[in-house]
Amino acid sequence: PTPAGKAGAPPAAGTMDTRADVALLIDAASGAVLFEKHADKPFVPASLTKMMTVAVAARELREGRLTLDGEFPMSEHAWRTGGAPSRTSAMFAPVNSKVRVEDLFHGIMIQSANDGAIAMAEGIAGTEAAFAELMNKFAADLGMKATRFGNPTGLPNADNVTTARDLVILARHLVEADPEIYKIYGKREFTYNKIRQLNRNPLLDAGVGADGLKTGYLKEAGYNLVGSAVQGAQRLYVAESLESGLFGD
Repeated sequence: PTPAGKAGAPPAAGTMDTRADVALLIDAASGAVLFEKHADKPFVPASLTKMMTVAVAARELREGRLTLDGEFPMSEHAWRTGGAPSRTSAMFAPVNSKVRVEDLFHGIMIQSANDGAIAMAEGIAGTEAAFAELMNKFAADLGMKATRFGNPTGLPNADNVTTARDLVILARHLVEADPEIYKIYGKREFTYNKIRQLNRNPLLDAGVGADGLKTGYLKEAGYNLVGSAVQGAQRLYVAESLESGLFGD
């Protein structure tokens, strides 16, 4: 949805609409809800799950347990499940290679890399399941009451569920707690292993001041998006989910 009227002022009734089944638009400074539609209806987050993967990794970095120059291995599991053999979104890191943490952040945030997300999770917690426990604890700490994660990628898993309201909470955290890491979401492209990929977020080139965040798609879940944009002094957060899409993963 797109607000009408002056920046900082709620739109007049009837000036907003969306094709999405679920939507929430919030003003960052005041927390005012500018538009909502089934904002507490649960849905499958797909690759929006990687926002929490980034949040957990960024906390590890912020608290000194991780460094950008550190390296994590691309295990056979990460490569096979989320890399080239998986035919899903990947940064195409070679199996058993060592990948810098900074590159993993870029791969996850720009390329929606499933191999990168699994490698980050294994590097921090040992296994995807152990990392999912960290994700769920963090979600609870942030007040994401209707969210649960079963893996760091958003690939099909019965435990992956969220709401638009919870995702806006997570988006706000990423912007405010880890602004330097958040900036990666705004980069238009990333090249790894000599493979150049463009950012999958269509809002970045929509002329609305967007600087993040993430799209997602699964056949079982449809299409979804969390975005943030700055116009003048106003930052907005939006979360949307729909069964047939306006955007891809």
